[in-house]
Amino acid sequence: MMSSIEIEKTLYRIIQGRLRYKVHDGLVLYIHEPTPELLFESYEVYDDAYERAYTSGVFVKQEILPLLLENDYWTPLDDKEAENLQKEIEEKKLECFKNFIHKKQLAVLKRQLDILEKKWYKASSKKNSLENITCTGAAAYTRSVFIIEKSTKTEDGSPYDWKEVPVSTAASFYKNNTIPEKTLRKIARSEPWRGMWNGGKGTELFGIPFSQITAIQSRLCSYSRMYDGVFEHPESPNEKLIDDDVCLDGWFIYQKRKREKEKKQSEIDGMISNDKIRNADEIYIMAKDKDDAAQIQSINDPTARNVARERERKIDQLGEEGKLRESDLPDQKRRIQQERNKMFVESRKGR
Repeated sequence: MMSSIEIEKTLYRIIQGRLRYKVHDGLVLYIHEPTPELLFESYEVYDDAYERAYTSGVFVKQEILPLLLENDYWTPLDDKEAENLQKEIEEKKLECFKNFIHKKQLAVLKRQLDILEKKWYKASSKKNSLENITCTGAAAYTRSVFIIEKSTKTEDGSPYDWKEVPVSTAASFYKNNTIPEKTLRKIARSEPWRGMWNGGKGTELFGIPFSQITAIQSRLCSYSRMYDGVFEHPESPNEKLIDDDVCLDGWFIYQKRKREKEKKQSEIDGMISNDKIRNADEIYIMAKDKDDAAQIQSINDPTARNVARERERKIDQLGEEGKLRESDLPDQKRRIQQERNKMFVESRKGR
């Protein structure tokens, strides 16, 4: 949990666009966020470094894959696992949102989510485990060191000469003090930034044109717009849920699926021009592929999906030569029995 002091300290670092680096009592450096001009120049440095590495015989990315396979560092199954884990993570976040008021259950779900995210990171990072020995890795490192070298200044604003501390040390310090996304989200929904944001929208928030702001400032603005959308939403969740990143992510997933379902329902309604068909108990829509079938299926309510699963099981039990009457379907049997019960009750009333 971040204190208000920590929030303000990080906020003003973002506003200033620089990180204070105290080497020792007599030396304080400031690592500034790169300007657009410096970023442009850094890509030329990247290209030159890549060319030098390639000429020197350093591996290209495509050549690394056989090494990964031979040494059991990575297989295509790892990518598939990462994809499946990402889907599980999404479902778990949705569960967290739905169980927000059940604190014990929520705590269990969050522990499960943490395990899934660690598994996902492990699976998804395997393919890039040898990135540092490729031309791409060498060029990226050269570019990052160049940016730190050119953007680090002394207290009076003059460029540092790198006599007492190596560039690589400053680069490591900057990397270790990267502002995590959860901190940016906390700042974006908290004071004093909310007041600055609401009062300064449409103006030069950081004293410069928007095209000149730093990458971290841009991300803070993006999160601020995201929270604007949450606060203004007609189904906006309560403040405590908004403060919970995991549950709010689940709320976003819930809203996204709800919109997709409504959109698909609207498309299907547009396809059905006959009022008799539209008002029928059951409507069958031909799907183009598996994804289309999944979207059509998602429109059904839980009861309808359960009926479909029951029918599939019943049909599977018959085998290839089996025959099945509609009245033999489990849901139809229940409907017939309910009608008989209703008729019996009405006949008793008549007596």
